[in-house]
Amino acid sequence: MRWQVLRCIAIVAAAIIAACGETPATEPVARGRQVYRALDCGRCHQIGSEGARVGPELTHVGTAAEERRPGAAREYLRASLQDPGSYLVPGYRDTMPRGLTRGLSPTDLEALVAYLGAQR
Repeated sequence: MRWQVLRCIAIVAAAIIAACGETPATEPVARGRQVYRALDCGRCHQIGSEGARVGPELTHVGTAAEERRPGAAREYLRASLQDPGSYLVPGYRDTMPRGLTRGLSPTDLEALVAYLGAQR
């Protein structure tokens, strides 16, 4: 049941992007930014001066991912999204919602990973 709710959230997020007149981007990092915003990740995470600091700051998450998993930063980011408890940032509890990526298309998931990986 929970995954169905999360899938609905992803569908609604895509509809919000369309309703706001924003054409879905085709370039992965730009599309990833749209997905990040549609999923309201900024409610808990900060990038630059935007967002909250409930969860880890993501301003330099691309660099941090490379330091934590040299040569496998994209896999680290993907795993962190698909199984949030797989890697915990020291000082933060395991509170990220599960199943956020279930409603995403593979293309949107990879775009989100690309966007986060570009944060350096």
